[in-house]
Amino acid sequence: MYKINHKAVILIFILQLLVGAVWYAAAPMSLLAEDGSTASIGLKLFFAFATLVYLYFTAWLLVRLKWASSFSMMFLVIGIWLFVVLPNFIFVSVHLGLSSSDAFYLLSYGAINCLIAAFILPLWRSSRSIFKG
Repeated sequence: MYKINHKAVILIFILQLLVGAVWYAAAPMSLLAEDGSTASIGLKLFFAFATLVYLYFTAWLLVRLKWASSFSMMFLVIGIWLFVVLPNFIFVSVHLGLSSSDAFYLLSYGAINCLIAAFILPLWRSSRSIFKG
C-alpha cells in the first residue's frame, strides 16, 4: 500500500511558497491596500497553512484513488482546479466587485500551485517498504 510521500509534499509546499512570494510581490496596485501596507503576519501564516492543508488533501486523495497511471493522476489534480476553483472566478469578480483581470490574477496563484502539484505528486510516489514501522 502506498502512503503519502511527505518529502514530495514538503518540496511542493516550499516551491508554492516561493511562487507565492513572487506572486504577491508582483500584485497589481488595485489589489493591495490603499495605504500601501502589506498583509499582516497572521494573514500570511493562515494563507500558508491553508496552502499546506490543500496540498495534503490532494496528496491524500491521490493515494486513496490508486489510479494506474501518473498521467491520469495529473489530470485529476488539474481537474480539481478546473471544476472546483475556477468557478470561483465568477463569484470573486461579482461579489468583490473586481475587474476580470484582478479576479484572474487572484485565481492564477491557485493555477500555478495546481500545476506544481500535478507534475510532482503523481510522479514522485512514496516507495513501498516490506518493513513495518
